[in-house]
Amino acid sequence: MTDSPLSRFAAPIAIVGGALVAITRLVSLAIPTELDALKEYVLTVTHAINSIGSILAFALLALALVAAYDHEARPAGTLGVVAFGAAIIGTVFMAGDWWYEAFAVPRMAEVAPQVMDTFVGGRLLMGGLLSFALFGLSWALFGIASLRARVFPAAISVAILTGGLVSGIPIGKTYLIGGIVLGVAMVWLGAWMARTTAATTTVGESVEAR
Repeated sequence: MTDSPLSRFAAPIAIVGGALVAITRLVSLAIPTELDALKEYVLTVTHAINSIGSILAFALLALALVAAYDHEARPAGTLGVVAFGAAIIGTVFMAGDWWYEAFAVPRMAEVAPQVMDTFVGGRLLMGGLLSFALFGLSWALFGIASLRARVFPAAISVAILTGGLVSGIPIGKTYLIGGIVLGVAMVWLGAWMARTTAATTTVGESVEAR
């Protein structure tokens, strides 16, 4: 583990980012799937707050990813580098998806709601599927790299792997369940890092006192 400023803030970033991901995914479970109801929902305050919160959640998730990687960079090796880079790209794509949901979709519902009847298709559909695939597979790979590095508890790495993998399944609301699992895993990781840092600091102070 390095002693960079970001590394020292890794625990709170992971806890806050993970909690926000889990909370916004929970709220998103209530998004209606029927088109007319969806047109009304995207104009509500709930959608505005949750979608903007989702952008912030994935931005913090990217920071948490950097901070977490900082803890295991050396033992994670080449696989860790590849997984880290892929997960950053996947998270950026997903943040972009929620920017679209936060600002473009409500405007469309205001000025041309009829467009929403047939607007899912072509490059838009391909881009959405690509975002889910990149996010899910890259975070699953990061979970595998963490599992191999053996820096974090194996259960946390498995939770990251599972949450990432399920987050990439855009069938029904399956991806939201995956997001909740991933968010909880990051909160768990943050709590573990906080305890580990506190224990290391206590040991260091004890050695210095002698």
